[in-house]
Amino acid sequence: MHLKMTGSLLASMLLSITGCAGGDDGQASGSLGAQESAASQCVKKFDGITTCALGRAKVDSVADGLAVTGLATQRDGVSSSFAQAVKWEQRVAMSLGAQGGYQLAARDGDQVVSTLKVTPGRVANSVDMLPTFTGSPGGSAYTMNVYLGGVLQGSSPQPAGFHQVFHNWREFLQWAEMHHHFLNDFDIDGLSTGSAETNVGACVWRVDSEKSTFTVDINGKTVTGDSVEFIETIADGAYPYRHFTGIDTNAVAGKYTIRSESITQPTGVK
Repeated sequence: MHLKMTGSLLASMLLSITGCAGGDDGQASGSLGAQESAASQCVKKFDGITTCALGRAKVDSVADGLAVTGLATQRDGVSSSFAQAVKWEQRVAMSLGAQGGYQLAARDGDQVVSTLKVTPGRVANSVDMLPTFTGSPGGSAYTMNVYLGGVLQGSSPQPAGFHQVFHNWREFLQWAEMHHHFLNDFDIDGLSTGSAETNVGACVWRVDSEKSTFTVDINGKTVTGDSVEFIETIADGAYPYRHFTGIDTNAVAGKYTIRSESITQPTGVK
């Protein structure tokens, strides 16, 4: 992400940057650069978004969106690129199976700034989610919020690198209809986080289950939800990010159809 930095702060922030932020656009990630250079095809189905197949995947425009096939390994997937955005959301229908899974990666240029990894859990009908945030050295801590019908059911702070297990999410492993979001903390699309102003600019992942619910342990209590949100904890000295330019998905899945996808851009960007 591009930051506004002045004076002597620039050198110190390059060493220990905080918030949902990337560094110089010239600092390319080797693996991401290889993925993008290997993109086999690109289509423009959704307004302002270029969708490219990664690895051996194939993307086809169909009546209900984009059908992504050939998702056999973790190198296969789809890349969404756009000019600049402060919010991204995507509705997808997929069939993962017991051995499937996917990872979403938000990037600014070639730099990956945050990821969300989703895989089947070790226990039957469970799903494991691991959000990562690159703002702080060693990764940022985060807060998990769980909602049911838009109403907050529970909230729990978690350290960097902590993965969360959700239970009784039966439909997820068979045929799931999910709504993915990536955004900053000013705009939670109607779901109030109640976070302090000091957390403005944090990266946020949110996953909404379109037709099913799950249970999860929050502070020793089992709660039921249909939406989970992971909000990066901003450390001291953070600067809010201005935009990001892409979301990449790598997946192992039998069926994967992107039904809708949209972005919100900063004022003045077209």
